Amino acid sequence: MKPLSLLAVFAHPDDEAYSVGGTLTRYAAEGGDVQLVTATRGEAGEVSDASLASLANLPMVREQELRCACRVYGIRPPIFLDYVDGQLPIVNQGQAVGKLVRIIREHKPQVLVTYGPDGIYGHYDHIAVHRWASIAYDLAADPNCFPELSAAACTPHQVSKLYWSVLSEELVAAMSSKGRPASVTMDGVPFAMVGYPRQQITTRIDVSQFVSTKLQGLRCHATQFDTRAASEEEREMLTSTFFRQELFIRARSDLAPAPDVETDLFAGLR
Repeated sequence: MKPLSLLAVFAHPDDEAYSVGGTLTRYAAEGGDVQLVTATRGEAGEVSDASLASLANLPMVREQELRCACRVYGIRPPIFLDYVDGQLPIVNQGQAVGKLVRIIREHKPQVLVTYGPDGIYGHYDHIAVHRWASIAYDLAADPNCFPELSAAACTPHQVSKLYWSVLSEELVAAMSSKGRPASVTMDGVPFAMVGYPRQQITTRIDVSQFVSTKLQGLRCHATQFDTRAASEEEREMLTSTFFRQELFIRARSDLAPAPDVETDLFAGLR
């Protein structure tokens, strides 16, 4: 039988670590063909430790950090779309979707994973990638779209399921402090994280067996995760229910609706 196949699409190195690091590890451990696409090399990110990188070499360093994380998860090396961090909303949107359509047709995943419509906390790069991936899910199966890609390995392909990686209202509330919602600061302004109510979350993936690997993958992103002062944070992660479960909304599927909350992205495909 053909192995289970999953394609995850995110904007920056380390975006995968918190949200789907355990899920990627789980399906790789099950023998699945797991591929990660990342739009940029994270060159606009901050550096937790100046000894690790400079602004001049940050893109190269973060690329290697993501390659390290992929090795830890046990998945294929990452595919980069070669865009610049922070500029995804202003690039040619059709070309970006076309790149993903080609990747989908070449790799023929059964499951596609990306951000939800809010991009977790409204990051404009995240929202752009959400739209690209969600549109590419539809167009990859349409032989009239990008027909020049339809030769050889690029024949149209229908992905069976599209999932959006999301946070729960409970997690966002737990992360909030002093009556202020949990947020991520961009350009000096706090952008609130978006949590979804329990009834909207269709899929809960238990990654308890893989939390150590998930944390190890996070550590690979050393420029973004200050490992010098992280021991207490790491202990909290390893014991947290939230770190042991990754949440998704099943956005599209060509399968019959699941009757209950799913515990497997490949439910109905095995």
